[in-house]
Amino acid sequence: MKVKYCIVLGCPRSGTTFLMTALRALANSECISGLLIPVSIPHLVNYSLPDYIYNVLAFELEASLQNYLDSGIPSSRFSALHKWLKGYMSSQEFFQALQRKRVVERIIYKEPFLSFAPEFTYRALPDCRILHLYRDGRDCADSLIRTYDVLTDEKLMALNTSEMPIGRKYDERYVPWWVEEGREEEFLGSTPYVRAIWMWKEMVGRCHTFFSQPEVAQTGRVLLIKYEDLVSDSLKCGELIASHFGAKMNRQLQKQIKKAHPQSIGIHKRRNPKEIEEAERIAQAELKLYGYL
Repeated sequence: MKVKYCIVLGCPRSGTTFLMTALRALANSECISGLLIPVSIPHLVNYSLPDYIYNVLAFELEASLQNYLDSGIPSSRFSALHKWLKGYMSSQEFFQALQRKRVVERIIYKEPFLSFAPEFTYRALPDCRILHLYRDGRDCADSLIRTYDVLTDEKLMALNTSEMPIGRKYDERYVPWWVEEGREEEFLGSTPYVRAIWMWKEMVGRCHTFFSQPEVAQTGRVLLIKYEDLVSDSLKCGELIASHFGAKMNRQLQKQIKKAHPQSIGIHKRRNPKEIEEAERIAQAELKLYGYL
């Protein structure tokens, strides 16, 4: 059986981690977050690369997924036992795993920074199904700062973070490649929170530009899910996602996805109003595009 490739895209802190945890309950599925490909690849493919290099990187994405399948992890009895004890796997699938008869029908892979290169993902895996989970950029930025302390002046001193493995030197700091030429001083003069929403706007903007192309939209390969809908009507969204990935809602997935809650909606409102105003100025077009302004 040919394994289906399913890709989850979304700016970091858009709810993709919660979703991937829930999707571990899909029958005959393997969920993987990060790890398989270097995080620098989604950044690198935005440069004008020779075709042969671009093609090598595209090959590496599929090869990494195939290598995971061949690694023996999907057929691990220990892994199956862990999933069964955690409530992610049905007893029937667990017993199949014990007998080495479990069949993996799909790999669900999440790498948030692939949101910088949706066209690369789409073309590197020609038959893959893509889910783009998006969230209010003001909340994303707030969560990024509180959770990972991203894009501080200290972290801009070197090109060694997932947000900025590539950049250009400006004074003693670096400016990420995804900041427009001529706006270096504006970016460096902003707070980390505003810099974080700057990254969000670049990610969702690139996804919208590519996914809204008629020839892409008509394929049905891409599903857009709003985080706020996911946490407010989780069962409906879960049904849509399972169907999009060629699976069916089951009791295990229902139980996991019902853990969603809307408590983190609007968390940015605790921030300084002037900082929020500046963030809205930077990402105004994208916030409006996705219905947040």
